[in-house]
Amino acid sequence: MLGPTGIVLYVGQSRLLRARLLSYFRARGRRNKAARILRHAFAIEWEYTNTEFGALLRELRLIKQYRPTFNAQMVADEWPRAYVALSGGDVPGLTIVPRSDDPSAIALFGPFRRVAKLREAVRALADATGIRDCSLEAASFRTSRRARPPSCFRHDLGVCAGPCIGADDRADYARTADGVRAFLDGTSDAPVQLLVSAMQRAADALEFERAGIVRDRLAHVAWLHERVQQFHANVDRLTFRYHAIGPDDQEWVYLIRRGTVRAELRAPETEEEGEALERAAAQVYQGADPTGKDVPTHDLDEFYLVSSWFRRRTAEHIRLKPAMSGSASELRLARLA
Repeated sequence: MLGPTGIVLYVGQSRLLRARLLSYFRARGRRNKAARILRHAFAIEWEYTNTEFGALLRELRLIKQYRPTFNAQMVADEWPRAYVALSGGDVPGLTIVPRSDDPSAIALFGPFRRVAKLREAVRALADATGIRDCSLEAASFRTSRRARPPSCFRHDLGVCAGPCIGADDRADYARTADGVRAFLDGTSDAPVQLLVSAMQRAADALEFERAGIVRDRLAHVAWLHERVQQFHANVDRLTFRYHAIGPDDQEWVYLIRRGTVRAELRAPETEEEGEALERAAAQVYQGADPTGKDVPTHDLDEFYLVSSWFRRRTAEHIRLKPAMSGSASELRLARLA
């Protein structure tokens, strides 16, 4: 649904397009959502997709691209959730954001339902590593021509490197940010080990109050470490080919890598088409960055759409095939099913 200036007001999908469109013109009442959409709409555009799965995928991508006013159900979640965002720039930092397309983030992790618990864990991670978790406005003093703040309370307490007041070495801080990124990527447990060692030193020195503080931080950071490891394990399992059947009984192949759809092709009917499919699969599954870091951060919602589709439609598991031929892919597929 488009407004008079061409702005996208609403995006939807349906298996019965005619019935869906008629429902808008039959809607009555000022508070009825369909009636409100129609009052603002100036034009209607539609397109066809090859499968129902493809329609849901296209709907999500269009909503994420245009952020239509009337698609509140996919712009804001009815349940509280939050993401851990790692920002870029000269002074990377950690922050909690409510959406998976935050423009300041170079990497996002989540979502997490226990938002209050997440805030405690991120603060404990910042305390343990020295990475900043203040607002971007405060950190902007580093590169701004305005006077820097005279001090940083968290730096004075020894729990922040103080990049916003220029107290840190740039190379050292960059290494700190890389270490935090590795922790959130699930490839390092250095902050956990750092806190274990700190707690042991405090206990050996009979500084039991200090040991108790470190113990509490360790519990929060360990909780976060467990959650990010679970997330990355789930992402790795969502790598396979999905052979979906369209309404015309035509078979389509979706190449899914780490929970995001990388390609959609018609199922091969000739030897040449089969070879083309294998070349596309090799490019998708054996291409650059097998860790999946080439996936844009906004594709987190696509990952949850894919996982939700196969969780709710267990009958579709029989249409899943290994990403590439070989025992490793087959075992991964068996675990998913």
